[in-house]
Amino acid sequence: MDLALASMFFLTLREKFVLRNNLDSLDKLALMSIDDISAQIQRPIKKALWDGSRAAALARKEMPVISAQKIGAVRADQDAYPPLLRQIPDAPYMLFFRGSLECLHKRCVSVVGTRRVCREAAMATADFCKAAANAGFTVVSGLAYGADSYAHNGALQSGQPGSTAAVLPCGIDAVVPGGNKSLAAKILRSGGALVSEYVPGFPGETWCFVQRNRIVAALSGATVITEAPGGSGALITADFALGYGRDVVLHKSCFCQKAAEQNSAGRQGPGAERKRRMTVESLMEEGAPVVEDFDGYMRAIENESGVQKGLRKGELF
Repeated sequence: MDLALASMFFLTLREKFVLRNNLDSLDKLALMSIDDISAQIQRPIKKALWDGSRAAALARKEMPVISAQKIGAVRADQDAYPPLLRQIPDAPYMLFFRGSLECLHKRCVSVVGTRRVCREAAMATADFCKAAANAGFTVVSGLAYGADSYAHNGALQSGQPGSTAAVLPCGIDAVVPGGNKSLAAKILRSGGALVSEYVPGFPGETWCFVQRNRIVAALSGATVITEAPGGSGALITADFALGYGRDVVLHKSCFCQKAAEQNSAGRQGPGAERKRRMTVESLMEEGAPVVEDFDGYMRAIENESGVQKGLRKGELF
């Protein structure tokens, strides 16, 4: 039944637990109509696609895949579930994983940036993450091309076990983008983890990438941005972090000449006004600390700095 509930994206985390507590089998869930579900959760559901028989069939199809591929699964009320992730109101009902979740019970730092990362930011990302891993942190990122890849690789260069974890925007049995399959394999060999809220076989739809970003933000006490054009996915991750009461920290590589040129170019055309509102400059204006390296990050965090602490604009650590 848990597999079917995990795929009922029209329900909140609380509502999924209501159904789980009131039902004792997948068969009973399969027999429920959308009106039955609405009555159980005491909220009308409109335009939700629900076919109980199909949901049950898919869940039964997924079970042998999970077993054969040694995929782990943990529910939000279980001890193995990452503790920081459990704190957010829209936490995944289930987290599917390959590798070891132990790395997400250590102190974590989320590191994100643009796919079209400039050389300075790429090197800064790798160096920061290697230092973080050597200090005992787990580096969390999204396995995308560009800054995410440099983040994972930098952590792996430390040689520390369980140095990095990647959050996928697709079913846990796949890797998106496909070109990073070898990187994903290195993460698993190192004792790290691949995690996803999606059951095996679930495609990486466009909306999944934004949902993935919320998990990246939630797994750590702070999100570090190393380069991000206005309106980019990295800034969406930062927005999630702030909404969850977490810190956002800017690496000085965000302001290198190439990054500044890309930022300017990224603010033209459709959606330009929205992109102007979501920039690293606006985060700095709001008080986000700017750090030169991992040591600066530690000083910033130890001083309880961050966007929500009301620091002097662009304070450098």
